[in-house]
Amino acid sequence: MDFLPLGDVRTDPIINPDCLSDHVHTFYGANTLRPETTYEDLRNANGNSGNVEQNKSLYWHPTVYQVDPDTGVHRKVDIHFASTYYIWNTGAATAFPDGFKMVAGVGGIPQARANAECVAPFPCERANCESEDTSFFPATGCAELEVSMAFPTCWDGVNLDSDDHMSHVSYDLDGGRFDGECPDTHPVKFPEIQFFFRIIEYTGGSHTFADGSSFFHADYFSGWNESELQQVLDECSNYSEAANPDAWCEDFVEFRDAPKVLGEDDDIVTKLQTFQPNPPFDTLTITTEETDNVINLPRGACTGTLIPAEPTSPTSSTITGAPSSAPNLTAAPSPSSSGSRNCIDSELKFLLNRNVKSCSWVARKPEKRCNKKGVANHCPLSCHDTTGSCNVCNDSSRRFVLTTGKRKNCRWVKKFNTEARCQRDGVDTSCQATCGLCGD
Repeated sequence: MDFLPLGDVRTDPIINPDCLSDHVHTFYGANTLRPETTYEDLRNANGNSGNVEQNKSLYWHPTVYQVDPDTGVHRKVDIHFASTYYIWNTGAATAFPDGFKMVAGVGGIPQARANAECVAPFPCERANCESEDTSFFPATGCAELEVSMAFPTCWDGVNLDSDDHMSHVSYDLDGGRFDGECPDTHPVKFPEIQFFFRIIEYTGGSHTFADGSSFFHADYFSGWNESELQQVLDECSNYSEAANPDAWCEDFVEFRDAPKVLGEDDDIVTKLQTFQPNPPFDTLTITTEETDNVINLPRGACTGTLIPAEPTSPTSSTITGAPSSAPNLTAAPSPSSSGSRNCIDSELKFLLNRNVKSCSWVARKPEKRCNKKGVANHCPLSCHDTTGSCNVCNDSSRRFVLTTGKRKNCRWVKKFNTEARCQRDGVDTSCQATCGLCGD
């Protein structure tokens, strides 16, 4: 089962259900990231970033940051996509009960088998490639960094959670095998969840998780209907005894990206993009604290300001309105007030001095940032008061980052298959002239 990230925010519905969590997490699955999220919220969520209709679970891990050794600035690393592989012997595993929760991999426990595989390594090309800790994140660059771990497969048969969120489950007696024997204290066998995420064009050098460690831990909050999952575990049989990308049980669950065929990673991402939650979850409804391009990451359980949840459902105007990046909406005039065309910022991040930036970053200090080369025609709405950029419709002259993680420019869009490339998420907002958004 494959997922795109839902967002990055300092919440943890398992450990801190009443306040902000200790560190920033990246979430996948059911479109609800608030700390007070319940099983019912998962089941009723407005959308899901995963490709299996019945799997309404939520998965999360500490956000990955690239660290600049010279400045101390932490920049969030984009996740290409994530996958969860459920591995079991047919008829020999018990479904996760409704609302089941667990945390795994804390402190680098070896049974979790946490690993970071560097695919096609190359020398780090950053300005400063120093790294104080390469025990998990490699010092070299990688065409792809594939990060993985495994959750426990043995349950005490009673508790949906425990005080430490780990004691109600256990790894097997064989040291972390999906079919290993369970201890007497935890006799019930679950399917093994192997959790993967992938980083494209990993740069090498200093990287860290948001908790300041190099230990990969992850959280799981089951949103399955127990009886539906039990049917899959009892009836689906295939050859797979590992994290294989071509063993799907497609006769037992509904794949939103069907028909299932073995394909390239970019093909997987392209399919996932077609059914992502719309609108995407707005993390600014939880907290407005900065979590990207900062020297000091926000830390501390139950510190900071948690914005209360809305008491009622969003109105239709909220659902169909502007993108969720609040700084863009408040930092510049609306298109009508400028008297110009339908002026919009690019939805895609862009490259600036080897760093990835966004128009929301520009909007926070437009008088300083809009005068940098090419920024105004990438973020015309945010820069209008400073440069008058809404008065002219242009393509962005900056390289931008596609939702697949690849870095392109408008010349690439214009060169070949322009219509199809303009239909990729956010490309038309970056290449407005090429994609025909300028009007007459």
